[in-house]
Amino acid sequence: MLPLRELQQTIARGILADQAEALAGIVREDGLAYEKRLQVYRNNTIISLTEALKTTYPVVAALVGENFFGFAAKTFISGQPPRAPRLAEYGGDFADFLAAFEPAQKLAYLADVTRLEWAMSESHHAPGDAALAPQDLASVPQEDSAGLVLTLRRSCRLIQSNYRIDRLWRAHQPGASLQGLEIDGDCHLLIYRPQDEVEMMTLNAAGFALLSRISGGATLEAAYEAAAQSDPAFDLSTTLGALMTRGVFGGFSVPR
Repeated sequence: MLPLRELQQTIARGILADQAEALAGIVREDGLAYEKRLQVYRNNTIISLTEALKTTYPVVAALVGENFFGFAAKTFISGQPPRAPRLAEYGGDFADFLAAFEPAQKLAYLADVTRLEWAMSESHHAPGDAALAPQDLASVPQEDSAGLVLTLRRSCRLIQSNYRIDRLWRAHQPGASLQGLEIDGDCHLLIYRPQDEVEMMTLNAAGFALLSRISGGATLEAAYEAAAQSDPAFDLSTTLGALMTRGVFGGFSVPR
């Protein structure tokens, strides 16, 4: 008898990689050939994991259709089975897979829509934390404001694309329409969860540059400089006020 871990790995290969021959004499047949018994498990596994991916990526599934999504999902599952016990954590590499998946190459925006939906899933499952309020910054002396380091809340994700994936995503929500949809043009998005529901905020290039630098730990001064390079007329006070009102920030520090 194989050690437990080796047995588990062999069964996983038999189910996901269709390597059933390694299980000959190990799986009890009881009137049903071991290949047939494994096929039952294989079908159930592929179906359940495909449904998990469809739950995470409903817009992607709608864009490509059920048959194509099932084909792509099966190929992905065979090469990248789950490595964590929670199905909500499965599928983070699906965007990279689709970007390299030859049958999907005609849909140049598909991988970016996939990244957007994964960001929304991550935001939904992120740990809760309190939003930074404007009065929380009252203790920061004016002369120290340039060195202020803001932190984004745990649910925040930044996404950019060469296509208007925000319009594409919204057009596939209940009650929306695809009529007149235009997806050409750059897109900069903030995904965040101010309360219980995940929200999407469309940013301009300067606002995206600001938050990108802030998420990397830059000081407010350095983040502003990055934003101003994108747009010399960038209004820091107005942008920070809008982001603060939306509950985007979770804390701050003033390095000495």
